[in-house]
Amino acid sequence: MGLWEKIETIARTIYGAAEVTAPANVRNQIAKFEADGFGHYPVCMAKTQYSFSTDPNAKGAPSGHSIPVREVRLSSGAEFLVAVCGDMMTMPGLPRVPAANSIRLNQAGEVEGLF
Repeated sequence: MGLWEKIETIARTIYGAAEVTAPANVRNQIAKFEADGFGHYPVCMAKTQYSFSTDPNAKGAPSGHSIPVREVRLSSGAEFLVAVCGDMMTMPGLPRVPAANSIRLNQAGEVEGLF
């Protein structure tokens, strides 16, 4: 099974999607990964954890929705492909502003801004 077929199979059989979409540049990237010998890699889907769809407001397990694949990333060392779906941050749980932005030295040379 090719990479795109793996993505479609996961989306349809696990997430209940009616269709999977991707722009031409994503489909071309998938074709390039396959041509480069990575087509046998398993696929990891990165999407919201709140729903089987890519809409975090559609709680639970809706069916018949579309899953848009906006990006694919090759993890060649770990030997898998990541399909980034919808409006998804790839490191969920991290704040938009890192805590490191608040860490500083005060005039006495002491560290401030740590938890």
